Amino acid sequence: MNKELERLLRQPVQATARQALGGGWSSGTAELNGQRWPCYIQGAGELAVAAYGIRADGSAVLVCSAGKPIKPEILSAAGPCEHHTAWTCEYEHSCGALLFTQTVDGRRWLVIEGLGGHIGFPKGHMELGEDIQAAVARELREEVGITNYTYIDGYRVDSEVITRKKRRKLVTYFLASFSLSRNTLRRQEEELANLWLLPYEEARRRVNTSLDKQLLDQAHRLLSAKE
Repeated sequence: MNKELERLLRQPVQATARQALGGGWSSGTAELNGQRWPCYIQGAGELAVAAYGIRADGSAVLVCSAGKPIKPEILSAAGPCEHHTAWTCEYEHSCGALLFTQTVDGRRWLVIEGLGGHIGFPKGHMELGEDIQAAVARELREEVGITNYTYIDGYRVDSEVITRKKRRKLVTYFLASFSLSRNTLRRQEEELANLWLLPYEEARRRVNTSLDKQLLDQAHRLLSAKE
C-alpha cells in the first residue's frame, strides 16, 4: 500500500469536496484511474496529492492541495478523528538557528552531529500550534539545552531542499548569540551523536552539506561587517 501511495505523491487527482471543515479545508474524495480515496482538500478541482495517511485500521486517506501543506496544517484540518493516523507529507518545514558564543579564544559556533550522520546546526520540524520562532525555541531547548539567546538582526534564510527521502523541505534559519554562563549545553541523546563549539574555519570544514557551509559563510560575513 505504501509504495502505491508514494507513487501518488505530487500526482494530479480529481478532488471532490463533500464537507467544509473551515480554514480553507474540506473533506471529500479523490479519484485517479477509477480508484477513489477519502481525502482532505485544500482548493478545488484537479489538485496534487501532497500527503497520505495510514489510519489505525490500515486504510489510506489522502491530502490534496494546490499549495504546500505541512503536517501541522494537516493535523489541524483533520482534527481528532485522525488522531491515530500516521502521516507522510511531501512538504516539510524545518526551523533552526546558527548559534555562536564569544569565548576568550574568539567566536565559537555550535555545530551538531545527528545520529544519521548529518553535521550542521540545530533545527527541527514545526509542530501543531507553533509559529516559526516558537519552533526554533523548542528545538534549541530540546536538542542542545539553549534557552537564553539573542537574535541577530538582518539574518534569515529560507531555502528549499530535497531530503534523502526525496521530500521537499523548506528550511528557515536565524542567527543568534548565546552566553555559556547563562545556558547549560547538553545534547539530546535521542537525536544527536555529538555537539561541538568550533571556530569558523573548523566549523566550515566539519559541516557536511553545501547549504550549511553557505549559511555559515553568510552569518560570518554579517558578523564581520558589524565589527
